Amino acid sequence: MEVHLGHLRLVLEVMRANKLYVNIDKCVFATPEIKVLGCFVSNIGVRVDPEKVKAVAAWPTPRSQKDLRKWLGLANYLHKYSAGYAGLVRPLSELLKKDSDWRWER
Repeated sequence: MEVHLGHLRLVLEVMRANKLYVNIDKCVFATPEIKVLGCFVSNIGVRVDPEKVKAVAAWPTPRSQKDLRKWLGLANYLHKYSAGYAGLVRPLSELLKKDSDWRWER
């Protein structure tokens, strides 16, 4: 904790010296995990926001190429958290080609 407070003090001093200010109400100090740009960051690493995963999973089944394009755009948010993402979505991306035979089966 002392190391964290030392780093925090240094950052705030440099900010003050350069006339940079923050809204203290939006600051979070000494917490094990924070939400930043739609993901959670901790000393362990970065993890996806479970709400984003729920949104992708709850999306209605695509009924057209346009629907599929929208879903792939949403799902693309998860690519940095999914090993082999490109390989997983390749068959779906192939369905977006102009002359593809669109058949959505379960």
